[in-house]
Amino acid sequence: MRRILGALDKLRKVRVNPKQVNSLMKPAPAKQSLKKFKQELRRSESKPAATKRLENDVVWQNLRHVSHIAEGEDSRQSPASGQSEIKFETSLVDVLEVQRFVSDVFAAMHVPFEAANEMADALIAADYMGQPSLGIHRLPAIADDLHSLRIDPRMQPKLICEREALALVDGQNAPGPVVANFCMDLAMKKARSQTIGLVAARHSNHIGMPSWYACQALSQRMLGICMSNGPPILVPSGGTEPLLGANSMAFAAANARQQLIMSVDASAYPVEQLQLDYCNGHLQELPPHVALDSCGRPTTNVADALQAQRLLPFAPDYKASGLAAMIETLCGVMTGARYAAQLGGRGLFCADQETANLGQVYIAIDPQRFCASFEERLGDFQQLLRNVLPSDPNQPPLIPGDLESRHMQMVDDQGGLLLSPSTLYVLQELSERFSVSPLVIPKGNDMPVKCEMKN
Repeated sequence: MRRILGALDKLRKVRVNPKQVNSLMKPAPAKQSLKKFKQELRRSESKPAATKRLENDVVWQNLRHVSHIAEGEDSRQSPASGQSEIKFETSLVDVLEVQRFVSDVFAAMHVPFEAANEMADALIAADYMGQPSLGIHRLPAIADDLHSLRIDPRMQPKLICEREALALVDGQNAPGPVVANFCMDLAMKKARSQTIGLVAARHSNHIGMPSWYACQALSQRMLGICMSNGPPILVPSGGTEPLLGANSMAFAAANARQQLIMSVDASAYPVEQLQLDYCNGHLQELPPHVALDSCGRPTTNVADALQAQRLLPFAPDYKASGLAAMIETLCGVMTGARYAAQLGGRGLFCADQETANLGQVYIAIDPQRFCASFEERLGDFQQLLRNVLPSDPNQPPLIPGDLESRHMQMVDDQGGLLLSPSTLYVLQELSERFSVSPLVIPKGNDMPVKCEMKN
């Protein structure tokens, strides 16, 4: 955990104000109401009829085009007539350059500086910890939500009610990372005085990688837990219709030498990873028992699965469905957020324009209050896990957190993030269509081998 916190601290020290790039969008005053902001974004009465709403339409079409590519659509089409096809290889890109590009994109969307920083941190952390499907590949989808006002970047979370160890927060449709950081900070503050802090949130949005927020508790020598519900893409055990979210949960604990990080969701194949693998051409056919098509029949066709958005739980499916239902109960039913079918869809194949109103739960626990020797005992427990007799003598047992640690060490050793061809192409499209300086890829940094860790 010290590695990732140290890396992000370095980013913050060199962080510069986002460049004010030319954009087709109009900035909104900080205190402007959402209703007025929407009206001004769409205002066109003073323009000739031929150009009426042209600026907004162009922005929308640009975003939808790039989002289509990022989510698997049009990824196999040849370029338009007269255009040259740009081919990318998995490439090494400096982390500071990635930060610069993400900041420029958010500046083009007129996202407030602090909110942009928190969203950028969450994306970069996902790539750094080996979860590229939740990293900057999601930038077009986030930009799409910002432009359509499904997310309001000017809003801040607010307390609804609180007790000594508990709090309920209204995210007010702010970006997911903004809500998550607010809630986790509050949970840790309460845990310092009350041993445990539990903060629930509603009216929130997609937070990205949940283990990033659970790991923040490690900086205070605490245990961290984060969970969130999501749009209904998971088919319950024995069903054919998507009712539950994949509903992710993460847990983090550490001592002075190593950490234990667990992150899981209920789907047999995470939808974000499915999109990324398909876009990169690494997935020609799905394994069985992963998804259903739009008619509720089992399918191994990736395009059909992406369009239907009917993923199956991991095996045994009744256990995974139970996990998803538990998280839905805690995050949706208990918090007052939407849950199950009340949540609208998200992504390329959904026309729902309503705000998400996701629910989340953040927990911080001070283990020293229960056992003063917790860190020593955790170290002993981790050693027991490592000393188990391996099934393969050439492959020592892995404990939760090893893959993340290895990936972070790899990024540090090689001096940058490995970005996949699909991600590089999406970011190139984004830069061209919004007049943002493209991501600089040093010559000679193409990597012939894809080095990514799946969810």
